[in-house]
Amino acid sequence: MYVTVTTVGENDQPQVTVMGEVLVCQNEGHYLLPGRYVHALKTDDLPVGIGFALSGALPSGYGFYQEDQVIFSRKDGSSTLQVEVTSTYKKQEWDGLFPLDATLLSRKEMLEKHEHFSAIRYDIDDEKAEIGFAFTYPAASNSDLEQVMESVCDTMFEVEAQGNLQLWRLNSGHIQEW
Repeated sequence: MYVTVTTVGENDQPQVTVMGEVLVCQNEGHYLLPGRYVHALKTDDLPVGIGFALSGALPSGYGFYQEDQVIFSRKDGSSTLQVEVTSTYKKQEWDGLFPLDATLLSRKEMLEKHEHFSAIRYDIDDEKAEIGFAFTYPAASNSDLEQVMESVCDTMFEVEAQGNLQLWRLNSGHIQEW
């Protein structure tokens, strides 16, 4: 078995081991899964109820932007993954084509139009802006985890692209639904 879970210590904190390497547990409770291991895993290899975040890129080179925290887990005995996304942007570092607040509001509006996304949230203060959402990825039993993660990356890229397209159309005078 590629993934094992044992309990360690007085607080029964799970210890997750992948291919002999003990994974690092983050303060939020999810484990960092090195991208180099993903190609050998199937979705069914992931233990139910334990969250993971990709550490580094996938063997294919795919990965998430540094602003994105993407946590994925199996919530039941199926291969379906629950994906929770939080993207945090520092205002001083923003270099997008459109203003940060307009960009994230456009993404939020796009997400709200689709039933596929849930737990949509947006917050902005003087220093940073954050957008979050969740979705399920209905992977078939024993799906290749690398391909599933590439599809999750594609979903993330599409959210950004559609939000930007909506802004582009509004700013160019072409108001159209996509």
